[in-house]
Amino acid sequence: MNKLLLCGALLTGLSVHSQTTLFQDDFESGSGNWTLNSNDMSGASTSNHWVVNNSYTGGSGSMVCFGVPINFTIVTTPAQPGGISNANGKYMHISSLAGEGSGVTNANFIASDGFCNFDESNFVKMTNALSTIGYSNVTLSFWELIGGESGSVTGEIYYSLDNGSSWILKTGGINNVTTWTSTSLADAAWDNVSSLKIAFRFLNTAGSSPVDPAFAIDELKITGTAAASAAVATGAITSTNYCSNTSANISVPFTATGTVNAGNVYTAQLSSSTGSFAAPTAIGTLTSSATGTLSIPATIPSGLPVGTGYRIRVDASDPATVGTDNGTDLTIAAPPTVTIGSVPANGTICSGSSASLTASGATVFGWSPAGSLSSATGPNVTATPTATQVYTVIGTNANGCSNSATFTVTVQSCAGLEEATSGEFEIYPNPATQSLNVHVGELKGLQSVSVLDLSGRTVLSFQSVLNAIDISSLESGKYFLVIMHESGASAKAFVKE
Repeated sequence: MNKLLLCGALLTGLSVHSQTTLFQDDFESGSGNWTLNSNDMSGASTSNHWVVNNSYTGGSGSMVCFGVPINFTIVTTPAQPGGISNANGKYMHISSLAGEGSGVTNANFIASDGFCNFDESNFVKMTNALSTIGYSNVTLSFWELIGGESGSVTGEIYYSLDNGSSWILKTGGINNVTTWTSTSLADAAWDNVSSLKIAFRFLNTAGSSPVDPAFAIDELKITGTAAASAAVATGAITSTNYCSNTSANISVPFTATGTVNAGNVYTAQLSSSTGSFAAPTAIGTLTSSATGTLSIPATIPSGLPVGTGYRIRVDASDPATVGTDNGTDLTIAAPPTVTIGSVPANGTICSGSSASLTASGATVFGWSPAGSLSSATGPNVTATPTATQVYTVIGTNANGCSNSATFTVTVQSCAGLEEATSGEFEIYPNPATQSLNVHVGELKGLQSVSVLDLSGRTVLSFQSVLNAIDISSLESGKYFLVIMHESGASAKAFVKE
């Protein structure tokens, strides 16, 4: 008679991270976690079967084969080493029905002989499936014992990922393990699955010299490495006001706790103007597996919609972690609309003259170039350029946002027009707003009156000389009144307010 003992299947993790025990059984409470002698994989229990007990002692007995009594001796099962926590306590093993009939219940088996005892498969499986969701490096570790004979009496280890509907062979051909031996097995297929079952199979076919002990197992564990977990809390952002037309470089502080994996990327994200992170804008990243107090250099981009409910948060990529936001609303403010007005309105002046420039739309103004201006700051300045000049004003509003505007003051030489004068006349008032009175004096042979702007363009004309001319339609600025007479042309400058 031959005996096979398998000592425990233990699932342990061999990673650098600590392992978590997901399932363990030292069989001291019996077989409650196992379905003994199931019919999976053609399982039967005619000559041998799986049992759980604390029997190690051998003995002798007899059985009858076709009316002939056959005597047998069963050797004592090897004692368990101190590495097993409850050494020589209960264990799960194969026991022969013939041995039990003679009062011997240790790890023994009766071999198939094809005459009185036939080929048999004895199957034992975990009753309930185990979830390994969230765990990697899932490992099965066990103490095992089996004598057997290669090719005829062996042990096998199976697993199922579908609650036992199908079984996959992990390790086969186990034999000649005559002292208790610790074994560990791992398989990537066991990681992060909702249903994992482990099973053991004892195969007994006709052979020449099979030997005890029978298949036996003890102190079985399944362990795994828990997925890294982290928490990220975004700190306060120093400034809460930004401008929609200007990008801003900021530092986003945050605190990370727990464990993050190598290659992790922390990302600073900006919400919508209402605080929603449904479609966040990434504004900065930090590749790091560090935890603790950290910060991300970030840039709030220009062109964002104006709003008062923006928030910033930091997320981690590995493990995927959504952080809390900064806790305070941020404002993206509109820049001011800055404009420049001028007297004269078109900005055209004669050389040596001045233009009055007035900026509006903001609260603080700065002008450039300042060399030909009466002041570099303030809304109102006087420009006296010697040549045509483009002036720029930058206006800043109460939110600290700025914008700019430009204005061109054109300088023309008006000497030719003023020198083309033959005869004197008078006009008043000067400056004028609505009408201009004309006193022709000693001019003879009056023909026509024209009003010209500084570019020499005629803006008003009359075929007769009037005592008063309506100038209300003219824009503010400097003009020339030209009277044609028998001696030529006479001109005088006036200002329309």
